Amino acid sequence: MAELVTIAELNSLNEAYLLKSKLEASGIKTFISNENINTILPMGGLGGIKLQVNFKDSFAAMDILYEEDQPQGGES
Repeated sequence: MAELVTIAELNSLNEAYLLKSKLEASGIKTFISNENINTILPMGGLGGIKLQVNFKDSFAAMDILYEEDQPQGGES
């Protein structure tokens, strides 16, 4: 069984599904842990919703998720 790595902790299930779809569009299988935590504890009391990927895909997933944080076209 593959080792899962948490690459993001989120408070919103909507945000988790947006990131999940972005990664899966790039061919990276994702898992959402604590999906129903906001139903039980609406204020995110147990660390929130976790987006997880297989360890072998973790670096590629991080690159995809954080690529939009980088300046485009040589801007600083």
